[in-house]
Amino acid sequence: MNIDEIRTKDGKLPHTAWPGLYPMYYVDDNNCVLCPGCANKEGYGFEIVAYDANWEDESLYCDDCGEKIESAYGGDIDE
Repeated sequence: MNIDEIRTKDGKLPHTAWPGLYPMYYVDDNNCVLCPGCANKEGYGFEIVAYDANWEDESLYCDDCGEKIESAYGGDIDE
């Protein structure tokens, strides 16, 4: 998995997956889960090694800032 293949033209990691605009999260080489904002932070001390869309995990939080990472199908939308 080459993380650089998904970077946008400005070098940033995307907030959503295409197609579908599913919310993304990242994992660093210290096995920490990161929101896209923290994964794109200048000077972050660890290498980003993996990524995925958050399909259903309603309790996924960024290990750096503590922000909840939205899920695509985990009940985040009012029915």
